Amino acid sequence: MANLSKRRNENAAGSVYVDSTCIDCGTCRWLAPGIFDESGGYSRVWHQPEDAADLKRSMMALVSCPTGSIGSM
Repeated sequence: MANLSKRRNENAAGSVYVDSTCIDCGTCRWLAPGIFDESGGYSRVWHQPEDAADLKRSMMALVSCPTGSIGSM
């Protein structure tokens, strides 16, 4: 489970985030390329979900993250 206190500074402001436990496996970028990208050798949220489809994709990434590094407030 992602830890808000470990939220990466590179994330876009908003409710979905990647924390510092990310291993940059790329799963989130594969599932939701409109939300996640890579920065500094780790994934980040570069664009917050704007609609139901975006939110669904970001939640698919959250449950698929092998290290539990994606969170939502």
